[in-house]
Amino acid sequence: MSKSICKPFTSKLIIKTNDNIVELVLLCTIDEDAPITSSKIYLAELSTLYAEKWDKNRVDQALFERQRIPNPRNELIVSTAKNALISDDIITETRCLYYLSGCYQRLLQQRDYFKSILSDIQKLFIDHSKTAITLPSMYPDQQLSKQWIDLLIESQNNSLLLEYIDRVNNELVTSMTDEIEVFYKYVFHYMYKVIQPLDYFNSKLSFYISILSNLSQWPILVQIMFRQSHPKTLSDRATINSTISVASGRAFQDTLIGSLLSKSCLPSLPGNPYIFFNQPNSMSEHAIQTTSETVWQLMKTYQDTLTQLFKMFIKNADARSDVLQWIGDCFDENHEKSKKWSSNDPLAAVIFVSDGFLINLTVILLNLAKPFAEPYSPKLLKIDPRYAICQNASVHLTNLYKETPLIKRHKETTDEKCSQATFNFITEIFFMSHFSYSCSVRGLYRKLLKIHGDISKKQTEYKNAVSLEESDSQTTKDLEAQIQNDHTTFLNIKSVLNEPYLMELSNSLLTSTCSWLVHLASSSSDPSSTSNGAEQMSILKMLPLTSKPNPQLSYIPEFIIENIIDFFKYISQFNVRFFRSNESSINEYMYFMLVFMGDINRLANAHLRATLAEALDTIIPDQQDNDEELNRAFPAVVFEECPLIEHLPRVILDVFVSIELTEQAVAFQQKFNCRHPMYNILQYLWKFDKHRLQMKKLATYAERHIEDAEAPLFLRFINLLMNDANFLLDEGLIYMKKLRTHQDMKDSDQWNNMPEMQRQELENTFKSNGQYARYSNIMGIKTLIILNMITQYIQFIFCHPTICERLAAMLNYVLQHLVGPKRRDLKVRGINEYLFDPTKFVTKVTDIYLNFSRYDQFCVAVSNDGMSYNDQLFPQAIEVLQRIKYPPERIAEFQKLSERVKTINAEQKQADDAYDDAPDEYLDPITSILMSDPVMLPSSHKILDRTTIARHLLSDQTDPFNRNPLRMQDVIPQTEFKKLMYLSFIRDLARWIKRFFKVFGITHRSSSAMNRGLALSSTMKNCIRLAGLSGALAICLGAYGSHAMKENTSDDLRRLFQLAQTYHLLHSAALLAVPFVSRPHITTPLFLGGLTLFCGPIYYHAIRNDTQFRRITPYGGMLLIAGWLSIAVL
Repeated sequence: MSKSICKPFTSKLIIKTNDNIVELVLLCTIDEDAPITSSKIYLAELSTLYAEKWDKNRVDQALFERQRIPNPRNELIVSTAKNALISDDIITETRCLYYLSGCYQRLLQQRDYFKSILSDIQKLFIDHSKTAITLPSMYPDQQLSKQWIDLLIESQNNSLLLEYIDRVNNELVTSMTDEIEVFYKYVFHYMYKVIQPLDYFNSKLSFYISILSNLSQWPILVQIMFRQSHPKTLSDRATINSTISVASGRAFQDTLIGSLLSKSCLPSLPGNPYIFFNQPNSMSEHAIQTTSETVWQLMKTYQDTLTQLFKMFIKNADARSDVLQWIGDCFDENHEKSKKWSSNDPLAAVIFVSDGFLINLTVILLNLAKPFAEPYSPKLLKIDPRYAICQNASVHLTNLYKETPLIKRHKETTDEKCSQATFNFITEIFFMSHFSYSCSVRGLYRKLLKIHGDISKKQTEYKNAVSLEESDSQTTKDLEAQIQNDHTTFLNIKSVLNEPYLMELSNSLLTSTCSWLVHLASSSSDPSSTSNGAEQMSILKMLPLTSKPNPQLSYIPEFIIENIIDFFKYISQFNVRFFRSNESSINEYMYFMLVFMGDINRLANAHLRATLAEALDTIIPDQQDNDEELNRAFPAVVFEECPLIEHLPRVILDVFVSIELTEQAVAFQQKFNCRHPMYNILQYLWKFDKHRLQMKKLATYAERHIEDAEAPLFLRFINLLMNDANFLLDEGLIYMKKLRTHQDMKDSDQWNNMPEMQRQELENTFKSNGQYARYSNIMGIKTLIILNMITQYIQFIFCHPTICERLAAMLNYVLQHLVGPKRRDLKVRGINEYLFDPTKFVTKVTDIYLNFSRYDQFCVAVSNDGMSYNDQLFPQAIEVLQRIKYPPERIAEFQKLSERVKTINAEQKQADDAYDDAPDEYLDPITSILMSDPVMLPSSHKILDRTTIARHLLSDQTDPFNRNPLRMQDVIPQTEFKKLMYLSFIRDLARWIKRFFKVFGITHRSSSAMNRGLALSSTMKNCIRLAGLSGALAICLGAYGSHAMKENTSDDLRRLFQLAQTYHLLHSAALLAVPFVSRPHITTPLFLGGLTLFCGPIYYHAIRNDTQFRRITPYGGMLLIAGWLSIAVL
């Protein structure tokens, strides 16, 4: 009984509920005469239905009829009640999706009342919405996509509407059709049109970003969004790359995603003004700082929003590839933005995306890299270096393989390594972050440097203009306006680059990259050797790296190194306080520099390694602002306390030398620019005992191995230092003479008689010569300062014949021009403009002379220089030194040096007479000096002195006669030729002694008498035989000393050995002259006994390192003296 009663009751309740749906939700009625509390739309077609038949289908019919009414106001039954709850505008809504969404919301507002049929009616509204979207022809006069975007905007503050949109989207994506994709393309296109004109401060931007963030929960919508945001909306990547035009790089900005990325405080379009710092000349430091903080706050807020949006985009793996592909294609089409020319060429602003676009994208990528961007993070080991060389479908930076690698890459490795390679997200983001950083931050840094230089140049022009014209002239006004505009640009760019969060993210990526690159450089050369998962990141413990270079370094593009360098340089130049607050980071940069700057096997580009030195130079104190604490304390900590910093002197010398070598040589005009920062570093390092000690160790090693086939590093360094000094000082003097000649010409009548065009050409030449003179003088005095600094503590190696003669010749040449009669040619008007300070030059040259004043080798080399030295040179220098107030005690030392050199010069002239008649084949073909150790060059077959070719190969590793490659170990010793030279010398010496005796009357026997005596005396024949045997023994011992003792004998012992051989050879030759003296039977035993007792113990000491017989050496010396006296007396 109860069941029969309950069922009709429930049925009637549902009918009544459905009827209420029509009135309360659809806002319609089927009873034209019924009293109503609010207006309703009359549904005439359904009015004939009986109430018992009202069910879900009837609601569906009612909804369909309501939507098909073309003008609902014509069917409106107006309520007679006052204060209607729903306005007529809502009741008569004609927009399909607006009406359906309103019904859905009204249903949810009364969900308790309609609980029994809630889900069915909800689905009914969703189905009708889907039908409208998929069959837009049903509503030809309605812009459904426009309605949808308006609903999306309103949903940001309406949770019921947001639920409706989410339900509709869920239905749409379950059965994606072309119509649905077209619908959303229109939605996204409309959003782009609305977003594009909005400025950086417009609050509507956040609404649209929230909408996109909400839509990104459906991967298919993200895919449509990024396809729609591609300049060429094609799915075939190869087709995209082949059809995108050159100018399409900019086209990425003119899309939905691009329009969001382009919002920035930097201009998004060429010619647009900057937003901030419009009157920089009138702004105080506090105002500039406050404005910068405003910029930073805006950047941080907006970029955080963009970052969250992109994190939503890539959250789903199905859409991630589309997002990365869009970013990759954008970089491929804008890759020239990373080149230097793009920072200075106005055309770049037209054909590529804006700087603000790239900065925003960089911050997004840096945020995505943040989870692994930490030094020594285990996640860094997931980075696959092969990504940079592969070209398969899993690589989204398709042009990365074209970038120059750190070291030479073998072609056969590419196909082998990349055939089946796939890459994880960490790898993609790592390389994309670096490429984006290269295009954005580095590009802005280059612009900043250029503008900074332009401002300095224009300020100089402005001062000159003010001094020549009225301060309110048009020229000065124009320059003042230009300076202010440049200053505005400078401050805007600087504030963007100094944004604290950007700095923090950049530092995190770059320090982690340093640790990763150092790990690669120091790890096994076989990548597969750590494939068992045991590989770990660890702090560098030892230098230099002696293992073979890791081949994976040949995959890494150079721009990653350049990112690190430019960030370090920027911080040091424009934000040094950042290092003070991030001191832990400096160690990673120093590890990186110590590993790569001095190792050609791990970074082949010598110029790039020199740029690392340039980056390090930026933290040298005199490069900073006037902050005393930062100037003194911070660099001292870096150069004294950083781990492994004791290797820095070796590293600097290595890169100094490498930029000169043939295969690594940079352009000639760049060479001195590269070396200038190295001079600054060396000069600063010299202040620390630990670094001076390292330099002395390098010099000591070079002394011990100076005769090695491959010249030691320090020897090559000082040779190049000498080359630089020779060239720069010579160039400076030449250009100063040219300036003097030009000024003399202007003072003559000849100048006034010249045509105007010729005078202008000469003026241009004069300005050019002035610039060259200024540069040569700057670098010349810097080189002398370094040379003096080193030679104060290290002298011996400079006294080696390979170096000594060139050092002396260079000093003599410069001194001759500075103090001799030619010095008048260097006097020019405005001498300070060319930074030519004769006083400083003379002082430094004199200091270097005095550093070697106690070394005979140097004094001999000075006196032997026939090009510049004469007896008047040093007295002229003393006169100048007295005039410039050089310290008196130092002048006294120089006076002693002058007298010593003069004495040696006189003695040398007498000694040189013995070689006047030397055959040409015994003279070195380059220096025209008698050879002491002849060698043959393997390709040209020329014979020259070992010292000459060793000196040449220090600078140029080629044969000087045919330019073929040549190494010191390839030269061929000429032992037989050397013997012939010695025999010739002995014969000449015997003839000279004979003439000497004859001149001074030591013997009265005639030549014929002597010849007869010699012929008849067996004693004399034996004496000559003894001389020959002794001389042969001396030559053999000399060969032993040159080869067998080279590697395992100390310098002191080798010098002792050479001393013994010199006395041995000299007295062997003297034995040849004994037959010509009056009492040969006395002189011969004295010489033989002296040789045995003097040279024998020294030979034994040098060979065995045993001094037990050295006590008899003085007796041998006395016998030799007695032998010479016997010649003179007897």
